[in-house]
Amino acid sequence: MAVIIGILACVFLCCVVCGRQHLKLAIDVIDASADFTAENKRVILVPVVYFVISLILIGIWVGAMACVASLNEIKAGHTEVVPQDKDIIWTSKTKYMGLFMLFGILWILAFIDYTSKFIVMAAAATYYFDSNKDKDGTADLTYAIKIAHLNHAGSIAFGSFIIAVV
Repeated sequence: MAVIIGILACVFLCCVVCGRQHLKLAIDVIDASADFTAENKRVILVPVVYFVISLILIGIWVGAMACVASLNEIKAGHTEVVPQDKDIIWTSKTKYMGLFMLFGILWILAFIDYTSKFIVMAAAATYYFDSNKDKDGTADLTYAIKIAHLNHAGSIAFGSFIIAVV
């Protein structure tokens, strides 16, 4: 058993020695990410705000889906003692409405998710390109929000559409 563990330790040592450049690069990326997060704590709020928006939209969607379901005929179920079950008999129109609404919520949620990610990436890019060896840069979050919603909303919407279709 000790021989096997020794061989595995030697293999691990060879992997670390051969991959030290990749390991150094990974450490530098993690260090830069930590610097970005430490200097720009307000960026952490972006996904939280968009998550709350997503929850509100899901609540609205559930209510709208209940309205679509109520357009159907609702019959009492067949139980022996007390009829407590209810069956919804879906028509073809309401089935298509429900599928359309399902596609719509998937598209909207993907749009919100990718907009949030785009804003964080754009803020990180402004931080990176504003930094140099002498000083850390600043992340321009308002600029990132502006370009996400004004300049790149169509690209994000198209990508979200593809995700929703898949």
